[in-house]
Amino acid sequence: MPTSRRRSAAAVAALALAAGLVASTPATAADHPSRAPGKAPVPAGRYVAMGDSFVSGPGIERQLDPCGRSDRNFVRLVAADLGFRAFTDASCGAATTKNYSSPQTMGDYVNPPQLDALTRDTTLVTLGTMGGNDVGLVGLATTCIVRGCSALPPEPYQAAIDALVPVYRQVIREVRRRAPRADIVAVGYGTYVPRETCAALGNATAADLEYLQRMIDRLSDTIGKVAKEQRIAFVDMRLVKGWREHTACADPADQWVRGLNGYGDGIALHPSTAGMVQMANQTLKTVRPIVTARRAAERRVASAAASVRVRAVCHGPRRNPRVTIRTTGGHGLIAAARFRVGRQWVGADQRAPFAVTRSARSLRTARAKGPVRATAMVRSGKVVRVAKATTKRPWCLR
Repeated sequence: MPTSRRRSAAAVAALALAAGLVASTPATAADHPSRAPGKAPVPAGRYVAMGDSFVSGPGIERQLDPCGRSDRNFVRLVAADLGFRAFTDASCGAATTKNYSSPQTMGDYVNPPQLDALTRDTTLVTLGTMGGNDVGLVGLATTCIVRGCSALPPEPYQAAIDALVPVYRQVIREVRRRAPRADIVAVGYGTYVPRETCAALGNATAADLEYLQRMIDRLSDTIGKVAKEQRIAFVDMRLVKGWREHTACADPADQWVRGLNGYGDGIALHPSTAGMVQMANQTLKTVRPIVTARRAAERRVASAAASVRVRAVCHGPRRNPRVTIRTTGGHGLIAAARFRVGRQWVGADQRAPFAVTRSARSLRTARAKGPVRATAMVRSGKVVRVAKATTKRPWCLR
């Protein structure tokens, strides 16, 4: 078989792996994401990562399931670096945006809808990469490498990418509904092919590679625009320094993105273990400040909640006194408070000084037997905690 035909056949076989079941293969040694000098991992809450094969890490050891999830993919490196107490990797190879809300079948394995991984205590969500399989980028890459693609009309791919805008918006809305206190970060695709041609990229010409990367860039730009519109953070993987020196045309040991040959560490046109480390480092540039700020807010809120107290003061004529119940403390972070005397509801306030005033006579009932209680909502940004305080009944309620 001529060399060019052998390369074309290899391209078809290798790229097909990105859209289906991925077998386990040996991996090369992995580094860890870089940490800021002298900085310990930042403790955090619950992190949920969603995405397709560029997240899951097919072909990178150790493979965990038929979705092609690797224990060295970039989201797991991010979770480990930041010390999350709980982490769920919902990504899956060949996933489309439909799999945010619908299950994905991989042979006998079923990956649940990725949005189902969210809970109300989720504090960080990364969305993507996702969308490449919707617009057929794997098929396009196969075409580019096997027989060329630069002469193809770009309009069908452009229209398919543009059609994802309302889909991305809806996914962000759904994340906010299911995890209302989570920080959301969208992740774009990277620079996956070089400008120059080489044997590792089959029969693709420079024009073919430019055409393919242009479509990938349009998809990343679309994700970034929706992220900006929705006021969420965006990780642009094209900003990773050094991609041009670590493409499929580099020596195998230096490749961050593979060509036709995965060399037992990744699959065709997907990141290697070293590439995942670079993606983790790029993600951490955006995520680490977010997590650090949240952790600082958690400390402030915890301290404020511990300081919340309730006071009940009688005033007015002794024959017909009134009682004012108010919260104290909270370091200025109380957002709302509600009050009870015994089992009787007294009222609520959403403005400082978070107090209610009632006639003492109205609170001398059977239900109002018991201590004075306050429940305060303490908030800093998206961090919320409920604080409860109790005090004795004042003289006018005895």
